[in-house]
Amino acid sequence: SLPMATIRRWALSAGVVAFALVGAVVYALHAAGKADGGGPLGVGTLLADINLGLELLLVLGLTWGMGLARSGNIEAHRVNQTIWVLVNGALASFKIPNLKALTNVGNAITVLHAVFGVLTVAGGAWLVLQMNDVLPARWHVRWWKGLMRATLAGYWAVALLGIATYYYWYAA
Repeated sequence: SLPMATIRRWALSAGVVAFALVGAVVYALHAAGKADGGGPLGVGTLLADINLGLELLLVLGLTWGMGLARSGNIEAHRVNQTIWVLVNGALASFKIPNLKALTNVGNAITVLHAVFGVLTVAGGAWLVLQMNDVLPARWHVRWWKGLMRATLAGYWAVALLGIATYYYWYAA
């Protein structure tokens, strides 16, 4: 078994690399003018289809990570969750022109998706920083198991709202 400090460094490094790769793909698609082109699902843009696919992989990956923790493989859980939480940080983007736009159901769901997403990413980031000992010990939450459960539930809610957002923006 590797020393805990090595596992923490590896988890954070792998997460940063995953974040950078997703960010680079998004940037490259925008730079090439392909982000708003047709996606493989046939109804949304290429970037929307990639985002939807990554969002579904993300929630499945985080759920698998919960299984790793329950089976006692905490080191693998730490690495897995760190990577997925950091990948999620590279997926977020949404602009709303004005408050009147919220009368549109698709926009309202998207804003709800974004609000839940921000709260969930904040919880996930806090947990990643705590479990990798980046946060000072005095900032560690004692109720981290509850926060982990709430954060995973939040990721599932965000994924379902993401599917609804995709539907209203592209398929409805």
